[in-house]
Amino acid sequence: MGEKMSTSLNTRWQAWLATRAPRERLVLQAAAWLLLAALIWSLAIAPAWRVLQAAPAKQAALLPQLHQMRAMATEAKTLQQSESARPPGWSERLRTLESTTQRLLKDQAQLSPAGEQVTVTLRDATPTALAQWLQETRVNAHLRPTRVQLERSGAAGAWRWQGTLVLGDPNGAGT
Repeated sequence: MGEKMSTSLNTRWQAWLATRAPRERLVLQAAAWLLLAALIWSLAIAPAWRVLQAAPAKQAALLPQLHQMRAMATEAKTLQQSESARPPGWSERLRTLESTTQRLLKDQAQLSPAGEQVTVTLRDATPTALAQWLQETRVNAHLRPTRVQLERSGAAGAWRWQGTLVLGDPNGAGT
């Protein structure tokens, strides 16, 4: 049915075009070709051209992320290799945790050791300081959060965290 309609339109177009003067026919055909070329450009070529032109800028923007991911992968490998070595004892871990907490969170955190776990109470900790503290606690003190109960407060861009974290060794090693 669609083919029949297409043929009918083509036939009508040809008949209508035949009634025009040769010069007018040439102008109409040139206009049709120009319209077809503009359509092909706008639907097929222009989008691909824009993507091609934007590619170097996007690649440059993603390059720092690639470097960061490679650094994190290297750190992960180092951690995996160091975890196979004997981790420090509990008292050394606790001293490292206290030092890291005092340096990064200052009076925004209070430590309460209990057995081989430490409960950390946070008051208005900044996201940056908390993230760095968690990173250093994991790497240097070989402790990871086993339970977390945090709440975010403040306005966007000025968030603060409060609540509790229980830190311990999920593997039970290093005691």
